[in-house]
Amino acid sequence: MHHRVMFQDRTQAGAALAAAMPEYRKKGNVTVIGLARGGVEVAAELARLLDLPLDVLCVRKVGTPGHAELAIGAVAPQGERYTNRRIAARLNAAQIDAAYDAATAQAREMDERLRGGIPMMLVGRTVVIVDDGAATGASIRAALAAVRNAGARQTVIALPVLPRLAVERLERECDRLITLHAPQRFHAVSQFYERFDEVSETRVVELLATAKPAVEITV
Repeated sequence: MHHRVMFQDRTQAGAALAAAMPEYRKKGNVTVIGLARGGVEVAAELARLLDLPLDVLCVRKVGTPGHAELAIGAVAPQGERYTNRRIAARLNAAQIDAAYDAATAQAREMDERLRGGIPMMLVGRTVVIVDDGAATGASIRAALAAVRNAGARQTVIALPVLPRLAVERLERECDRLITLHAPQRFHAVSQFYERFDEVSETRVVELLATAKPAVEITV
């Protein structure tokens, strides 16, 4: 069962999520936010089918020095962060600060490229945070902090797949969690997709350009 493919690709995963949350369709105070980069493909299809505005949040994982794949946590462009204390305990304060500073700079640079560094406008809104899946939930937790700082009234997490062990933990941290599959055995998000190609920044820009905008830019 743990090798079973659940989704053809991220677009199909977005459609499946949209089908699971029809009550949000055309709701006037809801914004969909996809985590860059892969989550934006899922979020774009969900936003299109539910006729909701779409934005992107450039959260970056913070790698352990010398072991980039082992995440200390994650950080959003304005500095909101989540830290896995168990992993961070292996490092000294200077190493942690340096790793977060580098990742924050990357998040800000990506935010500038993808959305012009415009502040998110989420005051009083329900925000649906979407990714293509989550293994540790670090990026989701940093995203939760970011949207709350931007004024979100309610937070909804929508994920195609999430390890069963993480479901209860994340449920406690948001107003609503929607996940389509919560397998016991979980190695990587990619194992649940037939096609899991890397999503380019160009693709993200294209998706944002064709979506209902979340921010009105006035000159």
